[in-house]
Amino acid sequence: MSGIVSLTRNVAEAFVMREERRTGSRMVAYDDVARAVGTSSEWLRKFISKSSAKEPGMALGFRILVAYRRICERVEQAGDRERRLKEEIDAALESALLLVEQAKGTDRSAT
Repeated sequence: MSGIVSLTRNVAEAFVMREERRTGSRMVAYDDVARAVGTSSEWLRKFISKSSAKEPGMALGFRILVAYRRICERVEQAGDRERRLKEEIDAALESALLLVEQAKGTDRSAT
């Protein structure tokens, strides 16, 4: 069971760190994550810092894991979109470079 608790703690900490980067405030991040998973920010702070917080019940632990997994899925989807756009940009640039090279070749043959 301690492996699951450790995983849940690591996920909760990653969730808070992600929200802190987004909001610019660690305390706001605790509040946002706690609200998202249905607990208090005080409990969340204690749980992450390993100081006298009870282990999460099964339902809360599950909500923490599922909420962060959804975030990971959105990040992966956004990454997929970015990769597709990059491929389109690369193809467009390659085509443009070919056109430029062809135009330069045409200019040389005219002289």
